[in-house]
Amino acid sequence: MYQQTATTEPEPGSGFGFNQAQSPPETSDWAPGLDPQDQQALYEAREDNDAIVEEIPSEKDSLGRFSVLCLIFNRMIGSGIFNASSQIFYNTQSVGVTLLLWLCGVAVALSGVILYIELGLTVPRWERPDGIKISTPRSGGELPYLNYFLKLPRFLATCLFGVSFLVFGNTATNSIAFAAAVLQASGTAQTAGRMVVIALAVNTFSCLLHSMSRKWGIRLNNVLGSLKVTMLVIMVIFGLRWLNLDVARDNFDSSTSLKRADNTQWGVYKYAEALIYAIFPFGGFHQANYVLAEIKAPHKNFARTSGYGVLFISCLFMTITILYAATIPKADLFTADLDIAFNFFKRTVGSGVAESTVKAACGSLRALSAIGNVIVFTFTAARVKQEVAKEGVLPGSIYLASSYEFTFRHGFRRIPDHQAGGFLHTEKSPAAALGLHWTVTSILILAAMLSTDSVIFSHLPGYSLLLMAYAYGLDVIWFSCIGVGMLYLRLWPGSKWRYKSPIPHVVGVIAAVIFTATNIVPLVTIWVYDPAQRYIAHSSDRVGWFAPQMTAMVVLVAAGLYWVGFRIWLWQKRVREGVVWEVVRTPIFWAGAQGQGRVQQQGGTQAQQPQLVQIYEIIRFKWRVWTGDEEEGHGSEKQEGQQHGGFWEGEGPAGNDYGNGNGSGAYATGNSYGNGSGSGSGNLLHQHQHQGYHGHGQAY
Repeated sequence: MYQQTATTEPEPGSGFGFNQAQSPPETSDWAPGLDPQDQQALYEAREDNDAIVEEIPSEKDSLGRFSVLCLIFNRMIGSGIFNASSQIFYNTQSVGVTLLLWLCGVAVALSGVILYIELGLTVPRWERPDGIKISTPRSGGELPYLNYFLKLPRFLATCLFGVSFLVFGNTATNSIAFAAAVLQASGTAQTAGRMVVIALAVNTFSCLLHSMSRKWGIRLNNVLGSLKVTMLVIMVIFGLRWLNLDVARDNFDSSTSLKRADNTQWGVYKYAEALIYAIFPFGGFHQANYVLAEIKAPHKNFARTSGYGVLFISCLFMTITILYAATIPKADLFTADLDIAFNFFKRTVGSGVAESTVKAACGSLRALSAIGNVIVFTFTAARVKQEVAKEGVLPGSIYLASSYEFTFRHGFRRIPDHQAGGFLHTEKSPAAALGLHWTVTSILILAAMLSTDSVIFSHLPGYSLLLMAYAYGLDVIWFSCIGVGMLYLRLWPGSKWRYKSPIPHVVGVIAAVIFTATNIVPLVTIWVYDPAQRYIAHSSDRVGWFAPQMTAMVVLVAAGLYWVGFRIWLWQKRVREGVVWEVVRTPIFWAGAQGQGRVQQQGGTQAQQPQLVQIYEIIRFKWRVWTGDEEEGHGSEKQEGQQHGGFWEGEGPAGNDYGNGNGSGAYATGNSYGNGSGSGSGNLLHQHQHQGYHGHGQAY
């Protein structure tokens, strides 16, 4: 059995320790205001080799607003703004249609950020003993949201998304783009060996950086994000300064702008591919959700920072695309394999400058854009893979789910040495998850670059295949699932989602409709065969039109088979050995004054309650003797509510009391409320039954 659950209060001497005589030592580095029973739980977990203690970064080490903005800037400003426009112009053969498709990309980003804000601030859900539902921000991106939508069959959503993300959630495309940009900037010809060495080097550098120093990884993210936004603003200034009015009048002529160029054929596939290329540059709008638990005061900072950041980048993207069309004549704009960024710079600031100089400058800007994307996605993707491992569905989950502190004296340590049970600083990183990320990315780089059998090497076939497979397999498919799930929650008559979400109901419905429609269309139409388009764009006629979407579906089917194998394995262990697999995740919350939030009470009324922020999590993986009375829908000790693994709404334990504390903020777990002490005024959720916010998971 796999059971992501909380059990009832441990018996004395049971080894989990609330009632044991031994107490954690009082030390100066123990977190101030920590509840004594939480101290005991954390102390024992520190000494348990089969447990993981995850520390959420302290407030001073958390991601501030500027870091979150740079995280979004770095992720959204990648190779897409330099490469995607050329594919869209070529596929549509129309300036007007291209701009409309870019507007669809903007619609995906803006509607998507609304949905991801409400999901991030509403899921996971916890039920207090008085019936009030609360939520706490959690990292992992789509993982907790999809589990919220698809509770049954158990683990299906986790396996489908988890395996897909392990494969597609990599930095291979931008590592390859960085290698191509470096060679362009240096005026060096491309070869497979050079591309592989440079791409692997930037991938290795990024993984090592984030493994050894979280702080310097964030600092580099902030520097690169600032430079990339400055770069786009400068491009806008260049375009306006050297605007070609004759080209602009011709390209934006209302009588021709929406018409296709002469002697070109119409096909559904071309528009579907163009729409996917339009969605791809905007696909990073939800990167803050990947590391949501690490954002400082997330209830206060997450929504506005994400919304304004995505809106700003969307405006920049649209402006630059319009300037492309106002600068480059149709004769060049609609050609295959157009280097649109180089053409733009050549016709603006590069007028009268040697072509080699313009290429070097363009390559340098592309390299800056690509490496920033590699840095930030390595940081966020590793956290998502760590969250997948915390679900206990991967081999070696305890190692992949752990964070490690690196020192040159001791190397990497999963459970660091500490003096008298004290807590260490929060520079630990998901090094094992980063190792997995490095491995998958390196394999894909090698496969994409070494599979080219042409005499004249080009990185475009392998790069374009990886890009399209990523955009379809990780963006279009899962965005469609999120959109459909949100429409269900919003429109299902029995749903009370409107009382849980911080987003107004009408706004949420409109955003869900737009987000679902703009992703469902390419999800389906990309499979419509077009005889005139036998190969994907920018692949030198080497990659079949069906290859990217087929690759994504093969990975999805493999994820489904993995889930089947996982369930069979658990069943065999239960039958043959009489044991069940159990994962217990214990959250510890901060109940400080981080703003008041709307929460749902019984009957759908609203009340203002202090919002909780998770600061620690204890994770235990263990085999437990099967009691023989556990059926589908029943946990080991009692029948489960609607919850699964602490995420979902269910019937919480009863018979506990609550009251006001007198601290400016206090740490909290459990499900009962009592008087606490702190350093000001606030609420202390004092624990009598540990893990009380957890629901009982599924037994198998």
